[in-house]
Amino acid sequence: MTNNFFYKVFISLILMVFNFQLSMATNDGFKLITYTTEDGVIIEASFFEAEKDLVVIFAHGAIFNKDSWYFLAERLQKEGVSSLSLDFRGYGNSKKGSTNKKSFDILGAIDYLKEKGFKKIAIVGGSMGGAAVLNALDIKTDSVIEKVVLLAPAGGKGIVSKSIKKLIIVSKNEGLFSRVNSIYKESSQPKELKIYPGSFHAQHMFKAEYSNELINLVIGFLKE
Repeated sequence: MTNNFFYKVFISLILMVFNFQLSMATNDGFKLITYTTEDGVIIEASFFEAEKDLVVIFAHGAIFNKDSWYFLAERLQKEGVSSLSLDFRGYGNSKKGSTNKKSFDILGAIDYLKEKGFKKIAIVGGSMGGAAVLNALDIKTDSVIEKVVLLAPAGGKGIVSKSIKKLIIVSKNEGLFSRVNSIYKESSQPKELKIYPGSFHAQHMFKAEYSNELINLVIGFLKE
């Protein structure tokens, strides 16, 4: 066999891998995007595009990544709601940066979506992601933020903005219950606290027996 034959085989394999990667990034209903935060960190996120009315930002917990929100993002997309699920700095293909500035990852996502033309933004955050959301809103409350869903945020201050509708969710017997309850009390109206039985923490609550109820609660709140 000639060198030309092996060269053609090699090129064909490269094209097959490229096309497979491309299909993984575009044919599953989302596309991979990047944006740069205020402190210069490049963040990768999956953008599920639907309508240009409402868009939801998903912020994952410490042992999760952006993929962990896909089941909600896909359902929202089918119902006409766009979403962006980000990998925090140091996760996935997002670049590393100061771990104390994850709030910048949230603020960068908000700016990216505003540049895309979205006028209404909701944010869903679990545990570490919930804390990053609270810290971001403490730095800057943007008028486009309409709703926030927090699943057992791992820290942060309550949301004082009265223009943001708030849904805080926690398990009754989990370790952060007291802190989450304090965040709820610190937050201004309109607000709602949903307490589930057991001790599942944040995104782990989607594994509980009440998972379908929880999913419907979150989606219903985001779409109301």
